[in-house]
Amino acid sequence: ALLAGGLLAIGRPLAITSREVMLSKRRAVALVFLLFVLQGVVTVYELPTISGQQDSINSLVITLRETGNATSARMGERGKVPWYLELFRGGSFVYLPLALLLRKRNWLSRPALYGLVVVTCSLALCRMTRAPLLANILTLWACWTLLYRQRALRAWGALVGGIVVFGVVFLTIQTILMRGQTRTVESVQLIEPYYGGSMRAFASILDGTFPREAGYYSADGLYYALHKVKMIDSYPSLIRPYESGTNIYTFLDAYALDGGVFGALLGAALTGAAGGWLFIRASRRHSPLMLTSYAMFAYCIAIAVSDNEFIRIAPVLTVGLAGIVNRLVVQTRAGSTLSSIAIRANKPPRTYTR
Repeated sequence: ALLAGGLLAIGRPLAITSREVMLSKRRAVALVFLLFVLQGVVTVYELPTISGQQDSINSLVITLRETGNATSARMGERGKVPWYLELFRGGSFVYLPLALLLRKRNWLSRPALYGLVVVTCSLALCRMTRAPLLANILTLWACWTLLYRQRALRAWGALVGGIVVFGVVFLTIQTILMRGQTRTVESVQLIEPYYGGSMRAFASILDGTFPREAGYYSADGLYYALHKVKMIDSYPSLIRPYESGTNIYTFLDAYALDGGVFGALLGAALTGAAGGWLFIRASRRHSPLMLTSYAMFAYCIAIAVSDNEFIRIAPVLTVGLAGIVNRLVVQTRAGSTLSSIAIRANKPPRTYTR
């Protein structure tokens, strides 16, 4: 259903010609580094206080991984950032595509881009969670393939390379987290809760044993906003109960909880259609807003085996931030001049005569 929805939205395979987007170089470069700094501030602010209690790599990893729960709070975690900084938590979805745009136009040096990517990925691992690293890998890959139109073999090879890197990091962290358990853990059990376990947990929704709460699970983002402004007191929890050793139920969980099997099929088809529409729009117009939206969709698809990020508030906030950046850096055609045409071709302005 997901694939069918995407193919229907894309339609016939047509030769897609991209339309050049006029950018303000100074604003774009400034916003890349401003968003990078703000995301770094958010990440560092929420790190726990590392003390002498962490006498080994294992304990350090566990402490960083468990930030946000009662144990890490006792170890001196600062807590969440102020609400006005929450918007920049997903800043890499915005500044990495913009940095690639700058690099394509030779407005950003290759070492600067590589340094930005390395530091961003390092920040993503500060909390010892794997999702931010996967988000960075998918963002870079999705935007790189759209901007540079790579051959299929090279594009898929780069994706496989990124997945290998992510897999090594994933297994390393998972091995350390499991090392403290008293029972022996087989290698396959390190990844079973994330792949396979989520599908077994989803079965509890279909057979009716899942403890359903009142409300619409697919409206999680809307409920979150209403709860923040004190318009509602409670709504279905984002955290699912453990089933088959895991609390992730694939991205179909919310759709099935609201509409049963038909809801799961319809939700998957509509999700695929949204992805196909985004692919066409992002291919035709390489703007920061469209690149960010497509990168966010690629990330949500990548973790669809775990949970449903499409219905969360985070994609809405990130796309909203991309819209603000888009407004600041994209120049309208009405204001373009002969010099802007020269910039588009990466050439100095010249005087043309008829």
